[in-house]
Amino acid sequence: MKLNMKIAAMSALCCMTACGQKYEKPSEGSATGFALSFFRSVNEQAGKAGNVVVSPYSAGAALSMLAEGAAGETCMELDMALNGCLFKDVDLGGNDTIVVRSANSVWLDDGFSLKDSYSGTLRKDYGASVFSRDFSSPSAADDINAWCSENTEGKIEQIVDKLRPDIAMVLVNALYFNAPWQDAFNEELTAERIFQGVSGNVPVRMMTRKAYYSYAEYDGCQLIKIPYSSGRYSMYVALPPAGMDMESVIPYLGESLYDAAMGKLSRTEVVLSLPKFKLETSVVLNDALMEMGVSRAFSSRADFSGISADRSLALDLVKQKCYIEVSEKGTEAAAVTSVQVRATALNPGRKPVAVMTVDRPFLFFIADNDGAGILFAGKVVNL
Repeated sequence: MKLNMKIAAMSALCCMTACGQKYEKPSEGSATGFALSFFRSVNEQAGKAGNVVVSPYSAGAALSMLAEGAAGETCMELDMALNGCLFKDVDLGGNDTIVVRSANSVWLDDGFSLKDSYSGTLRKDYGASVFSRDFSSPSAADDINAWCSENTEGKIEQIVDKLRPDIAMVLVNALYFNAPWQDAFNEELTAERIFQGVSGNVPVRMMTRKAYYSYAEYDGCQLIKIPYSSGRYSMYVALPPAGMDMESVIPYLGESLYDAAMGKLSRTEVVLSLPKFKLETSVVLNDALMEMGVSRAFSSRADFSGISADRSLALDLVKQKCYIEVSEKGTEAAAVTSVQVRATALNPGRKPVAVMTVDRPFLFFIADNDGAGILFAGKVVNL
């Protein structure tokens, strides 16, 4: 039984402060733990045949700004969901070679004011810009969307449709990533091949490269690390055995298993075939957050007394849009997360050449090699 659990677990992996005085904030946990929990919860809502692309980092940043103004049990739920982490404004390591940037903004309805302590925290710790607009005017949503477009190089042009009269505040994070591979794929080797998706076989443009990669195999699963030119970030692609039901094993994808699999990577010569793909996703995160234990925040019992003295507040709508394009040259990805708040009342010798052909559903993660966090995570089942 234990052996079967171990095999199933490894297969899953290779598939790849403003709190109230009565509540003691937990010690800071792992951003990776939050990322994997967030990915599992969103995937559960997506269903077997749905592609999933999420940005745990973007969601974490937006929810952290919200948590800074929560108190009591509301604060406790948000802290637990965030795994004790706060995604404050940090240098993500962009340079002349790659672009990695995150931006935060806070949008207030005219007449709604923040506590000085809360607005000061958002500006100081999150680098957030604070704007005031008349939410009854369509131009308010236009301004928020224009800010999102500007901070994602036009990849995500709209996150807000319109703002209801009871919406008092919108917290927004925008994340943009654009990096070339450390070693690009040769475009002349890209050829049409079949991707065996959940909804049927489709022709795709498949990139191929033979090189030494950090690579691992376990019980028919394959895991590979494809570095970007900066040396700080990589894409990790996890390919399950043919015929494996990914949905039966993703629930096992936890931090300890993720770390264990990463620890098995070793330098190996691999013939890698990876599909070019471009995906855009949009998901309302309310149900996923409730699955992660955030419930009081959405109700009239919510306690956001750290945000404003003007009105009682509750979490209304949490939404995320993501974009990713993978090509021979590298990866461009973007995410925007909006939170609407309503008023309530070393290699020892030559190894055999491995072959990894990603021609069926797979998982991917774009992660900091130093373990600082997962920027993007995805499940691709159809192309």
